[in-house]
Amino acid sequence: MKRALPIGVIGVPKTIDNDLGFVERTFGFETSVQVASEIITSANSEAEGAENGIGIVKVMGRDSGFIAATAALANSVVDFCLIPEIDRILMEIKV
Repeated sequence: MKRALPIGVIGVPKTIDNDLGFVERTFGFETSVQVASEIITSANSEAEGAENGIGIVKVMGRDSGFIAATAALANSVVDFCLIPEIDRILMEIKV
């Protein structure tokens, strides 16, 4: 506007956590879910190969747990998905 040019600039923050408001999918979210799903499948194969084997996979997340939840839903071998960020979010809401 200052130079009277017809140029529009938009800044899009990049985060793989998919925890931005008003954005359906953030950059890298689908890739991180795909990689996490492959790792979950590999952990399951390792656990099945051992007697009484248990596969535990910790997936990164900041405040929302979207990667863990989506990767768990995308994979049929997941029995439990714990998202510890839930307690912190609920505590922040109560305050």
